[in-house]
Amino acid sequence: MSIGLKNVERLGIEQVAPDKRKGSPKQLFFLWWSANMGMPPFLVGLLGPILGLGLIPSVIGVIVGNLLASTLLASTAAVSTGYGLAQMPLVRRIFGRRGNYLPAAMNAVSSLGWYIVNTTVGGEAISTVAHLPLLPSYVIMVAVQLGIVYLGHDVIHRFEKVMAYFQAAMFLALTVSAISHLAGAKLGHAALSGFSYGPFLIFLAAVASYSFSWAPYASDYGRYLPENADRRKVFVNTFAGSFLACTWTELVGATAGALGLGNDSAIAIVKTLMGGYAILAELAIIGGTATANALNSYTSTMSLLSLDLPFLRPYAAAVLAAVGGVLAYASSSHLLTLYNNFLLLISYWIAPWIGIVLVGAWKGQLSRASNAQFEGRALVAFLAALLVIVPFVDTSIYEGPIAKALNGGDISYYLGLAIAAVVYALLSRSAERSAVPVTA
Repeated sequence: MSIGLKNVERLGIEQVAPDKRKGSPKQLFFLWWSANMGMPPFLVGLLGPILGLGLIPSVIGVIVGNLLASTLLASTAAVSTGYGLAQMPLVRRIFGRRGNYLPAAMNAVSSLGWYIVNTTVGGEAISTVAHLPLLPSYVIMVAVQLGIVYLGHDVIHRFEKVMAYFQAAMFLALTVSAISHLAGAKLGHAALSGFSYGPFLIFLAAVASYSFSWAPYASDYGRYLPENADRRKVFVNTFAGSFLACTWTELVGATAGALGLGNDSAIAIVKTLMGGYAILAELAIIGGTATANALNSYTSTMSLLSLDLPFLRPYAAAVLAAVGGVLAYASSSHLLTLYNNFLLLISYWIAPWIGIVLVGAWKGQLSRASNAQFEGRALVAFLAALLVIVPFVDTSIYEGPIAKALNGGDISYYLGLAIAAVVYALLSRSAERSAVPVTA
């Protein structure tokens, strides 16, 4: 894979010209597979047993949550294909140029947050493998990620495809080891079948929010596809890559949790499972950090530029990578707690956003360029959904009264998506009626 400065992507958030379009939908399978074949979804699976669920309910939560979330991600990718625009610049057609500042800023923060979480895990893995102090380990991790995202779109796709095979091989070794430990363990009823609906709803929210949190990234990695790219193939490849990778890694995480490893660090868990071969899993952690953060950093850059800030894409990527690396180094001590809270917090804005974007696509708004600064219908639906779900929210900072009545169960993101979609559809229908001229 020959890479040099000539490979640097010069394009920012401008529309890709038709004669510059290339690639095929199948490249999206490798991208979403590789980005999700890492330690973050493994930690999501670990949350089930940490919350008190047995292995069987955790498996059900993993499968159901990923079916729902991967469908939402794939749907967003499919309806956004063919326009030659990254995701946040594209949805200006729904929210308005300045109205889109709110979701764009929130996405920049969310994707930077994922970058921080992943860098924390990857930096610790480098420290363990190379026997280095944490600071130089973080510097190495950040430098590798910065190099990939600085070069841009094409290099990201090539890197993800190469790493897809490496990550699969490494996680296969971890899976075999986890199954071997499970076969030799005698799980009690609680570890195997323990169930409570509150913790199950929390776990389901965590599983789903991890996968559908990629939705605001969707067209960033398909914007160079030809205008006539088959949207059904975009859906299938995006869904398959996301669902298979997330489900696999989260099931391994749930198995580790059922074995009683939930209170250990990610590095300690793989050492326990892999024994003398732990370096294989640690290399998978490092690789998974780079594959996920190539997307997190690139999308954070696209979102930042959607705020009309006067930066060139490569330089904006460098600034974000540096800031993210510093914050990752400063936040490494409370990773699992922060991770759980972060997963739930990001779902609150993303779910309503998905509902509005899918309805807007259905009504053909993505096909129509708009010069509007604000689109009130989308903003009203977005803010209304966020307001309505407040009583359903369950975080360490605030627990809504309805969430408390559900034994801590958080169903806010399901409601947020539905409410935003319905309100936006009704407002759009009303606007369409008022626009029809009345004849005598």
